[in-house]
Amino acid sequence: MTIQVLNPNDDLAPNDKTIEQFKSIYYLLKGKRDTDIKLLNGNKQFKYEDIIDLNRKIFRKLELHQLVTHLVTVTIGLDNKEIKTFGNWNEFTQYDRSIPECTKYLNIEWDFNIVLPHQIVQVPQTHTVRVRIGNGLKPNEMIQVIFQGDDEYDIEEASSQAVCKIDFVNAQICTELKNVVSLWYDSLQKNSEEQMLIPFLIRISNMLSYFIIILFLTAGVILINYLVNHFVEKIEIANNKILLEKFFLYCSYSLILLYSSYIFGRLFSNFLLRRTIDRLRRNPMFE
Repeated sequence: MTIQVLNPNDDLAPNDKTIEQFKSIYYLLKGKRDTDIKLLNGNKQFKYEDIIDLNRKIFRKLELHQLVTHLVTVTIGLDNKEIKTFGNWNEFTQYDRSIPECTKYLNIEWDFNIVLPHQIVQVPQTHTVRVRIGNGLKPNEMIQVIFQGDDEYDIEEASSQAVCKIDFVNAQICTELKNVVSLWYDSLQKNSEEQMLIPFLIRISNMLSYFIIILFLTAGVILINYLVNHFVEKIEIANNKILLEKFFLYCSYSLILLYSSYIFGRLFSNFLLRRTIDRLRRNPMFE
């Protein structure tokens, strides 16, 4: 049995081009791609025109390469817990945006096949770009994710307000598309949550809450005094034992009424602060 050793100078020896060709066919058959995730920082405000502009910039970059096929899908989550999915870009652009429901989050996915440069065999490779805007985790959802034992980067991705996730074969194309999304995101207008009134309300929220609770407790005391003065005059007391029983009865009712006033005060203060901040904040982030 003879073993043939390939000479690096031999035509049969693998070179950079044949290795790239093998990688292209291998990735196409196995479907294994690398993933790059970019967490987009900052609380931004989004308009319909901004989404159209992002799609235009993505395809402007793809036009520099040999684009074979492409498909864009869009998913919209509304505040009435309704989810709308559009199978292509044209369906999304024809969507009636005059509905009263507000948009909570938006997912856009660009799935395309391009022929990579410097390939001997022109084999298209699949790349996928996903951009999620909105739908950051709430505190109770964050705790649930943590107890599920997910990795730290999974938690950061799930809790971020905006994420760009790219499944790629060619690292250069991935970098180009990631830069397109990052520059687009940085150019967006800041959300009105950055206005001064909302942080101010958050800083004094405890003081406002205590003030509202005191108002409710004061109202409870006034109500107790009225009830005592109104009903005591109608009660005929025969002896000291009955007087003591009535006294403890009124004390019990008074404590219950005061505690109820405290609870209602807390609930109302939380509701009032949350509603005020939600009105000041353009929430969700979409206009």
